[in-house]
Amino acid sequence: MRKRFSLILQTFLAMMFIMAFVCACHHDVKNVPETFPFSLADVNSVQLKAAQKHGLPGTLKSREQLDRVRGRLVHITDCDYYRVDRLTHSVPYLTRGASELLETIGHDFQKSLKKHKLGTYRIIVTSVLRTEEDVRRLMKSNRNAVKKSTHQYATTFDITYSRFDYVSGTRATLKQLKYLLGEVLSQLRDKGRCYVMHEQQQPCFHITSRR
Repeated sequence: MRKRFSLILQTFLAMMFIMAFVCACHHDVKNVPETFPFSLADVNSVQLKAAQKHGLPGTLKSREQLDRVRGRLVHITDCDYYRVDRLTHSVPYLTRGASELLETIGHDFQKSLKKHKLGTYRIIVTSVLRTEEDVRRLMKSNRNAVKKSTHQYATTFDITYSRFDYVSGTRATLKQLKYLLGEVLSQLRDKGRCYVMHEQQQPCFHITSRR
């Protein structure tokens, strides 16, 4: 009788341990923080050096000059990983290195969502290559805009963190999505793939490729 009770007790305790372990693991992957702890503050002068090193050899005065460099650039369009927003002050072209970086960010972001058992979202690109004319127009309405913009070298793009393109599955909060995107950017930055500025007046991540 005593042996039988002992066996039942051991079985019960083993089941409780397994259930606690499963619940703990489930909690770990589901519990995405909503605070933003990542320090992403690479200033324009730092990003500009990388843009001039890896991007176009010079800036374009207007969009009419785009044909001169179009063959050196990648035309980015909506895909599984990102959506290109309606662009008003830029055109959707990047260097090959920057376009590969953008795709990696979108891929890694969705991989992180899947890891945390959240649904599928696409990041949204809000600004890409700008001409000198685009920069002058933008400076009239955007206080963050600068005359020597890294966007002029086709190495730089902005990703908004105020909107994400929901595709399917379990929905996440905006803060959770921003956290996971920030985590991806921080990891790629640490690997030397990019520079990142966490802009707050304009809710976006300003990203320059280092390849």
